[in-house]
Amino acid sequence: MSRRKIGLALALIAAAFGFSTTAGAADWSDNEVHVLHGSKFHDQGNNVDTKKTILTLQHASGYKYGRNFFFVDMIKSDATDSRASEIYGEWYHTVSLSKLQGKDWSKDFVRDIGITGAINYGSKNDAFGSNPRVLLLGPTFDLNVPGFAFFNVDVLAYHDTGRFNGFGGGKLCGSTETTYQVTPAWLLPFNVGGAKFSFTGFMDIIGKHGTCARTILTQPQLRWDVGNHFGKSDTVFLGIEYQYWRNKFGIQGRRDNFPQLLLVWKL
Repeated sequence: MSRRKIGLALALIAAAFGFSTTAGAADWSDNEVHVLHGSKFHDQGNNVDTKKTILTLQHASGYKYGRNFFFVDMIKSDATDSRASEIYGEWYHTVSLSKLQGKDWSKDFVRDIGITGAINYGSKNDAFGSNPRVLLLGPTFDLNVPGFAFFNVDVLAYHDTGRFNGFGGGKLCGSTETTYQVTPAWLLPFNVGGAKFSFTGFMDIIGKHGTCARTILTQPQLRWDVGNHFGKSDTVFLGIEYQYWRNKFGIQGRRDNFPQLLLVWKL
């Protein structure tokens, strides 16, 4: 990955973090570091299993008129993927209609509606040289679902301008296209005896566009609150993240379907 691309990625990350912490005083903030390791990634268009280690920085916060969420993945592959390095991030900003109105919808089934804008950005230094670029815009519905800390559904326009540099270069999906993305996201805490757990995750459903097939990507996590057993609840978690990616990268028939080991440190 070139220094210019790394610099641009870091600039976007810094801008997202700066906006999230200065766009009005934060009412709440949540920061996590994730370490993931999996051995069944299929990035090469074949059935060769690739091992990857992923370091993720994740931030969520709320302020007077809405909330921010972003994450940045720093990814390292093994020799089956040329020991390639990747950086990938997404930033979502949601403006709350209930907060703008100054009304409390918290007891309704739809406890809030927001307008969400988002940016997806990435780069990989392998021979293909993928550079995903996506802009998103649309409503977010916050739902009251019994037992869940949150259950949200994004219904977004998905404008794909991603490119690849290798093999002559071009658009990732053959052309610049706009389709849809529907994304439910959730957090379900629960206890088993004296142990605390949570089930959290998301599912991206992205419509067919250009040469890219409709894709489904979900990465649910089952977390065990290890810190709770040492007087430090909600700080350190062990668990499993399961990756299911149908028509990966928009390529019909390519699929990931495997668990990864997960360590989470809440800052």
